[in-house]
Amino acid sequence: MLIHALININKINMLNKIKTFNPLSDFNKAIQTLKSNNIRPTKQRMVLAKILFEKGRRHISAEELYDEVKEDNRKISLATVYNSLKQFSALGLIREIVVDQNKSLYCTNNESHYHLYIEDEGKIVDIPTKNVDLNIPSIPACLKLHNIDVIVRIRTLKDKNIN
Repeated sequence: MLIHALININKINMLNKIKTFNPLSDFNKAIQTLKSNNIRPTKQRMVLAKILFEKGRRHISAEELYDEVKEDNRKISLATVYNSLKQFSALGLIREIVVDQNKSLYCTNNESHYHLYIEDEGKIVDIPTKNVDLNIPSIPACLKLHNIDVIVRIRTLKDKNIN
């Protein structure tokens, strides 16, 4: 009787770990993008993509992603994390946001948007493009607009009583 109960518990645990394959998930899109660009989806890249995309839209540094990798008991070097983030960025899977000369954050939101950077907290918040009015000058016919990156930098008030 005890053996049957243990077997049933193991089956339930296994079923809880199995997720339905969703070809439209950000993780699966990332793996397909790697394959279609002749980049081998190595175990390390797959682990990083899973950790990166499984938590939805977010902003994360290489060091924060590396910490999450360690929490997941994975053995991936910080250099591999940096290299993979650069590859994912070059492929358009994520966006690199250079917040200063020594710090980049990576954004998993691929929809058109801008960023609000709270400098003294090191946090980034997405700003929908409809909330920012840009007056872009006309571009010469020999050129093509590739991308617009807007980072609005703010700091919190040290004295909360200032109006």
